[in-house]
Amino acid sequence: MKAAVRLTRLCIGGCILLLCSLGSAASAQTLRIVTEAWPPLIKVNDGVSGGLIWEMTIAVLAQMDVEVTLEFVPWRRALYLVERGQRDAVLAAGRSPERDAVMRFPSEPLLLSETVIFSRADHPVQFEGVESLNGMTVGLSAGYSYSREISEASGFERIAAPNVAAGLELLMRGRVDAFIVNREVGWYEARQRGIASQLATSDQLVSGGPVYLAFALDVPQSFVDEFDNALRAYHQTTGYRLMMGQYEAPK
Repeated sequence: MKAAVRLTRLCIGGCILLLCSLGSAASAQTLRIVTEAWPPLIKVNDGVSGGLIWEMTIAVLAQMDVEVTLEFVPWRRALYLVERGQRDAVLAAGRSPERDAVMRFPSEPLLLSETVIFSRADHPVQFEGVESLNGMTVGLSAGYSYSREISEASGFERIAAPNVAAGLELLMRGRVDAFIVNREVGWYEARQRGIASQLATSDQLVSGGPVYLAFALDVPQSFVDEFDNALRAYHQTTGYRLMMGQYEAPK
């Protein structure tokens, strides 16, 4: 990252030891964040966390004098831990009425996520509304929140994949006709696996929506509001513009 963006590199521990009081942003604090790897947006290399969403989050929290730990677990477990107050926040969560009942969301999102259809290049699927999926078998990521149009549709069969790699594997094996996933994340995983040339994506978005740092209910609303204000201010800074300019999303 360029010098204008000051980031703190944190090693990922399998066990989080301490949570200090979150009632005052003036004193040193430790926020226990949990998530699933979502490269290139959230990733880990040799025990060091990175990716656009994580770097943005740590930059904002550093300005608030908040120390952070990050733990990677499967997505369903990440949600479970935060819903039950065993961790303080989950990174890159979409918002839904169900999650509003068990988590605190700031108003300001971290980023807008573009969700598309991945399909095999020799059997491309073009999304033209949910009806265009009728009669198909569609892969979805377990525990992820999708648009109401997708979640309530009855015209296609669903198969839940535990992660993006597994979803693409289902696609390559012909177990599903389509896999719904974030565009950048899907292409990154496909390139890592050497199968990008065998895949295609829909021109039309299935959905596009914000992702947030969502907090456990026992995190004070005053802290969530402070993070919300700090993130909104950060989105107006030169550091944020440099970060976004440096980020090159897969095509």
